[in-house]
Amino acid sequence: MKSTFDATIITPQAIKTVENISFFRAEDKSGSFGILPRHTAFLTVLESAIAIAVIENIEYYYAFNAGILSFKNNHLKIMTQEFVESDDLNTLLDSIRYSFKVQEEKERLFSDNIENLQKAFIKKLIEMERDIG
Repeated sequence: MKSTFDATIITPQAIKTVENISFFRAEDKSGSFGILPRHTAFLTVLESAIAIAVIENIEYYYAFNAGILSFKNNHLKIMTQEFVESDDLNTLLDSIRYSFKVQEEKERLFSDNIENLQKAFIKKLIEMERDIG
């Protein structure tokens, strides 16, 4: 029998396969949990946290922005909006910080665009009122 399991990580942008996992640890609302090969069927909602996968005695780190985890038939499947991975925790933390900065900038630009649209809409309403009056 296989003493490892494989995983599929699915995001809107990509699908990643991770092979030969001997142990996986993540977090849900109830706290930290671990999965070993041949674990019973399992389904949970992941918290935004760092997970660890042990592959050939090396720890790999995965930061998930929440998601859904299922384990069935010795296969782990994670569906998430986004994730970052590294075999070095410090590198992962730097990547997360960078991702947060990029996300904050996107949100700021989006907010600015909404504000500009609102201003343009109000300006147009005022112009229409003047034309009517």
